[in-house]
Order: sequence, then C-alpha cells, then structure tokens
Amino acid sequence: MTRSNRPLTQFAVGKVQEFLDLGPRRFQPAGAANTSVTLNQEGDLYTLGIWLFDQPILELYFVGDRFDCLAISDGRFYDKAGNPSRTTRERLNGILDQLGEMCLIPEGVRVFLTDQGTKCYIGRGEVREPFGKGHPDVVINAHPITLEFNK
Repeated sequence: MTRSNRPLTQFAVGKVQEFLDLGPRRFQPAGAANTSVTLNQEGDLYTLGIWLFDQPILELYFVGDRFDCLAISDGRFYDKAGNPSRTTRERLNGILDQLGEMCLIPEGVRVFLTDQGTKCYIGRGEVREPFGKGHPDVVINAHPITLEFNK
C-alpha cells in the first residue's frame, strides 16, 4: 500500500518492509538521494536505521527476530517554532503508518502539530510526548495495541 506520494518516503517504507520480509541476514542496506537505510548488528541485537540528510530519524531494534522498540529522532532540522522539519515528519509518518498496520505499534501513531503549528508531538490523541527542539528523541515500546513510551 502506498504510504506517501513522496518517492523517498516510499523508498524508506519499502526498505523497512523488505527488512521485515527478508530478515537481517538477507537484507541489503541502501540509500537514495537524502534518505538512507542502515543495518547494524551487535550480537543478537539488530538495529535498522533510517537516516535523513545524514541524521538518524528512526531506529528499529530487534532482539533476534523479535521487534523490541523504536527510537524516533527529530533529525535536528527545525522550523521557526522548533518543530521537526516537514520532510522529517513526512518520512516518520509514512513509516509509523506502516508499523501500525503491521501491528508492531498501535495504529494511528503520528508526528503531529498542535496549537496552530507551535507545538509538535508524537503519539495518538492524548497519549503523546513532546517532540522537537528540547525533546529530540522518543522511544516507543513494541506493543500492537497499547502505546507505551519508554521514558
């Protein structure tokens, strides 16, 4: 299913899907323009990273074949209000949508702006965490129904 009309977001979403389908041993990291997907291994821990302009914006952690959590970063590119850039939000929302559909995290988790674009959050409804300058990183635990932030 198409997650975005932006080709580089689709590229990132496709690489995440490829990793989930093939597993870490057959997956091939790749890059396209300003977006790259990396894979690191330390023992039984695999980290699939999504990078934008050479800055990490999302890392999925797997212990063996089990999805453990994801770390989301604001990419260190901000708008005038200190929110993550529009491009960063676009990439993240495409991937979050896919992870929700696959029941790795709850459906509907998004990066979103409130208060006329002055505040950014990541979450779903009232279950959310501040996100952006001053709050650059958020960790979400693996759970298909309950949105759990790792604080």
